[in-house]
Amino acid sequence: MSAYLASTLGLIEGVLAIGSIVNDSTVVYYRLATEQIPARGPKVLNALIVSDVHSNIEAFQSVVNDADRHGGFDEIWSLGDLIGYGPDPSAVIGLLGQHKHKAVIGNHDLASIGKLSLEAFNPYAKEANLWTGRQLTSDERNFLDRQPQIIEEGEFVMCHGSPRDPVWEYVVSITAAVASFNHFDTYRCLLGHSHIPFICRPKGDDSAEFQTPQLGVPLPLNSDRMIINPGGVGQPRDGDPRASYAIYDSEPETVTHYRVDYDIKTTQDKMREHKLPEFLIERLEFGR
Repeated sequence: MSAYLASTLGLIEGVLAIGSIVNDSTVVYYRLATEQIPARGPKVLNALIVSDVHSNIEAFQSVVNDADRHGGFDEIWSLGDLIGYGPDPSAVIGLLGQHKHKAVIGNHDLASIGKLSLEAFNPYAKEANLWTGRQLTSDERNFLDRQPQIIEEGEFVMCHGSPRDPVWEYVVSITAAVASFNHFDTYRCLLGHSHIPFICRPKGDDSAEFQTPQLGVPLPLNSDRMIINPGGVGQPRDGDPRASYAIYDSEPETVTHYRVDYDIKTTQDKMREHKLPEFLIERLEFGR
């Protein structure tokens, strides 16, 4: 793991209780991290991969527009936490619904619809989730409630946190990465939750290596097993305030990470209008 990822671990989410991490003694391990797996082709040619939009419509719309400039996409793959924190949950849900998509549910989504205890969140997140829940229509609640915790699509498995704990676990350490590789049997896992873009590969059966992706440089997927995080759209936490996302291209089998500017001030002004916590407002301009 890079020194940067390690130093960032303490900045993530700020939850008071991590929640139900699966006990290793009760887990069924599927495959060794380095075991080769038969390829299964995807059903789409291009997928826009997003995570942690967090009710930030300015960031989400900028990502969609930027992806169109990079050749467009057939489908959006959303890795959870579509809502929470930001000022526009309904607009974000609406924009996703305008496109063909696959979406998994995240911890903030669950909390905002009353399916996860707010006591597990820090006071800022708790307050924002309470506010978010009051903005949602019954149709929007049902839309979120129908989203599964894990989706398998071709050679990809998608989740929010990790394959062994899709809601809460952060994959930001070698230990979590090794455990994650042993909990999915496809070539690749797409996940979010940390708001930090990375690529992770296994090193033998008991270690893993994290890398920061090169922006705009296609990553050949080949036959390597990988965990890929597109970064955060609506609340980046790697020191770069620009919205982060990735595009999967099935021909020639690549994933490319991108960053794009968005109108942070407009988002902040709306958050202040709705009296959301100042801490959440200020962090947007620093990408922390």
